[in-house]
Amino acid sequence: MPSTDRLTTSPTTDTGAPASGDGAPGKTVAGARPGFYALRLPVRRPGVWAVAAVLALLALAALCAPLLTPYDPLATNTDATGLPPGSPGHPLGTDLLGHDLLARLLYGARTSLLVGLIAAVITVLAGVLLGGLAAAGPRWLDGLVARVADVLLSLPMLIVVTALAALLGRSLGTVVLAVAVTSWMPVALVARAELISQRERLYVRAAHALGLSRGQVLVRHLLPGALPPIASIAAFEVGHAILTESTLSFFGLGIPPNRPSWGNLLTEAQAHLLTGEWYTVAFPAACIVVTILAVNVLASAVASGEGRAW
Repeated sequence: MPSTDRLTTSPTTDTGAPASGDGAPGKTVAGARPGFYALRLPVRRPGVWAVAAVLALLALAALCAPLLTPYDPLATNTDATGLPPGSPGHPLGTDLLGHDLLARLLYGARTSLLVGLIAAVITVLAGVLLGGLAAAGPRWLDGLVARVADVLLSLPMLIVVTALAALLGRSLGTVVLAVAVTSWMPVALVARAELISQRERLYVRAAHALGLSRGQVLVRHLLPGALPPIASIAAFEVGHAILTESTLSFFGLGIPPNRPSWGNLLTEAQAHLLTGEWYTVAFPAACIVVTILAVNVLASAVASGEGRAW
C-alpha cells in the first residue's frame, strides 16, 4: 500500500494527469477530473454537425413561432378547411376545422421539446442523486436503490405512465412527472456502477489521503469521472420523453387538447386517415421521428467520444 507521501508526490495518476504535490489537507488533486475531458464529441463527423443543426433549427423554429406564422394555432377558419400543402397562405395546408398546420406544428414543437428537456433534466438529476447516494452511502441504501430500480424496471413502463396520467389528470406537469418517475432507473444504475468502478482508482485514493471528505471526493472527482456515460443517457432521455409525451397524448392522457403538441396533432389526425388528408398525420409524425433520430445520433456520438477519450 503506497504511503501518503508517495501519493501526493507522484507525478502522474492512473489517468495520466499530474497530481498535486503540496500535501496540504483539503487540497484537490490537480487534473483529477477526467470526466470533463472525456466528454468529447466526434466533431469531425459531418453527421454529428448535421443532426446538431437539425435540433438547433427545430428549437429556433419553436422559439420564433410567432415570427414564422401569423396564425393562432387554436384559431379555426371555416373558409379554409381541408386545404392541401402548398395552398396560398397555408404552406402545409389546413385540417378539416381550418387549423393552419404550420402554426400547430411550430407551437406544438414548443410543448413537445419543452417536455423532453424538462423531463430529461429531472430524470438525470434524480438518477445521479440516487446513484451517487447508493455508491457513496451505506450498503443498505445501495441495496434499497438497486432493488427499487429493479422492481420499477420490471414493470411495463406504458402501464405505469398511463396509470399516473389517469390518476393525476392531463397537464404538462403530469407528463413530466410520469416520464421522470419511470425513467430515472437507468441513469441511477449507470451512475452507481461508474462511481463504484472509480472508487479504487489512484486519483481517488490520493484525494482521500489528502484529507478530502467522502462528499468532497464524490462531487469533485467521482461525479465528473462518471459524466460521459451519464451525458449519453441524458441525450437518450430527451428523445424518450418526447416519444412518451406523444404516446400519452395519442391515447388522450397527455397534454390537454387546448394546448398543441405533436402528440395531440396525431390524435386529431386519426379522424382524417380515411379522408385523404395524409399530411395531417405525416407532418407531426415526421417531426417526432426526425427529432428522436437526431437526439439518438447525438447520444451515440457522446458515447463513442467517451470510449475514445478514455
